[in-house]
Amino acid sequence: MYRNLITTAVCFLIISSASAQTTKTAKDYYNDGIKLQDTEKYTEALAAFKKAIAKNPNYKEAIYNAGWTSNELKKYSEALTYLQKARLLWPDEPKVHLELGYAYENLKKKTEAIECYNKCLALDDEYSLAYKYLGIIYYDNYEYKNALENLNAYIDLKPDTDDDYVYFRKAVSENELGLYTDALTSIAKANDLKPNSVKFLNELGYTHYMLQNTDDALKYYEKALMIDPKSLTALNGRADVYRKLKKNTTEAIRLYNKTLDIDPKNLKANYWIGWCYNELGKHNDAVPYLKKVIAIDDQYVSAYTELGYCDYALKNYDDALINFKKAFAIEKTELNMYYTGLCYIGKKDKQAALKMMNDLKALSSDYADDLQKSIDKM
Repeated sequence: MYRNLITTAVCFLIISSASAQTTKTAKDYYNDGIKLQDTEKYTEALAAFKKAIAKNPNYKEAIYNAGWTSNELKKYSEALTYLQKARLLWPDEPKVHLELGYAYENLKKKTEAIECYNKCLALDDEYSLAYKYLGIIYYDNYEYKNALENLNAYIDLKPDTDDDYVYFRKAVSENELGLYTDALTSIAKANDLKPNSVKFLNELGYTHYMLQNTDDALKYYEKALMIDPKSLTALNGRADVYRKLKKNTTEAIRLYNKTLDIDPKNLKANYWIGWCYNELGKHNDAVPYLKKVIAIDDQYVSAYTELGYCDYALKNYDDALINFKKAFAIEKTELNMYYTGLCYIGKKDKQAALKMMNDLKALSSDYADDLQKSIDKM
C-alpha cells in the first residue's frame, strides 16, 4: 500500500510538471530567454526564444532577440532569417535595422549592411553603434573620408569610449587624408588606452614622420622595436626617417637591409635601397634591388620608373625607354614622362622629346619647362 502511494505521488508530480511545461506561454519563454541572454547563456536563450516564436509566430520581440542571440553565436545566416522577419513586423525600430546590418556585414554583404545602418540612423540619428559600424566598414574598404565622418560621429556621442581601435582607425583615416595633426591626437589617445601596442606605436612613429618630427618619429619606432624586434613596419619606418628627414641615404640603406635580413622579398625595402643607390649615383648597385621588386610585383610602376632612371643615368637609353614604356602601361606619371623625354634627347630624337614635352605641358606639369630647356640645348 505504501509503495503504491509513492508511485501515485511520483506520477502526479510528473504529470504536474508536464502540465506546467505545456501551459507556459510565449511570454514565459521570452522572459526565460531574456534572463538567459543576460547571463550570456546564448545557446539556451536562443532555444527559449524559438519556443516563444513557436507559440506566437509574430512575436516581434522574440524574433528580434532570436536574431540578436544568433549574431552573438556567430550564426549569421540564421540571424539574417530572424531579423529580416523582425524588420517586416517592426519596421520603425532602429535596433532591428542595426542588428540586421551586423548580420549582413558578417556575411560579407557590405552594401546591404550600409543600407541597414543608415536606416537605423534615419530612425534615430543618435544611435552611436550604427556610426561605429559604418566607420569600420568604410575603413575596411579604404574609404577614409566616410570612415572618419562616422567614427567622429560615434566619438561625439560616446566621448568616454575605451575602444582603442576606434581611435586607431580614426588616426589611420586622418593620416591617409593628410590630417596629420588630428591623427597625432587620435593615435596618442589609442596608445593611452592600450600602451605598448606595436601597431599603435608604429602609427605614432609614422604620424610624427609625416609631421617631420624626426626625433619623435625615431623614438616611437624604437619603442616598437623594443617590443617586437622583427616589426617590418618599424624597421622600414626608421629607415624612412633617415632617408627623407635626415637625408642620410647611406644609413637608410643599412637600415632597410635590416628589413631584408628578416624578409628578403620586402618590396618597400628593396625599392628604397634601389632609390637610395640612385641618389648616391651608384646606379649599377641600384639595379638588382629594383629588378627584385619587379620580379615580385610586375605592377610596381615606381620600380620601372626608377630602373629606367638607372639606365638613363648610365646612358643606356634604349633599355631605359623599354622600362619607361612598361611603366606607362601601368601608369603614366609626370616623372616617367619627363625622363622619357630626356632619353629621347640623349638619342638626339628632338621630335619625340618635343612630343613628350607637349604631353607634360597639357598636364600643366612643372617638368614641361625643365624638359623644354633641355631640348633647347640640343
